[in-house]
Amino acid sequence: MAKMGRPKKDETKNNSIGIRLSDECYARLIQYATEHGLTITQVVQMALEKLLQEA
Repeated sequence: MAKMGRPKKDETKNNSIGIRLSDECYARLIQYATEHGLTITQVVQMALEKLLQEA
């Protein structure tokens, strides 16, 4: 029988990081994500991409 589950993506994301945020910064992050219909991960990834493109 064939394997069940989600198909693999072309570009897998195997690395993760952890960061500590102040209560104020975390609240602002949550607010931004909620207002724009995004997850926290999506917001952080977008911000990082923008920062690295400018470098």
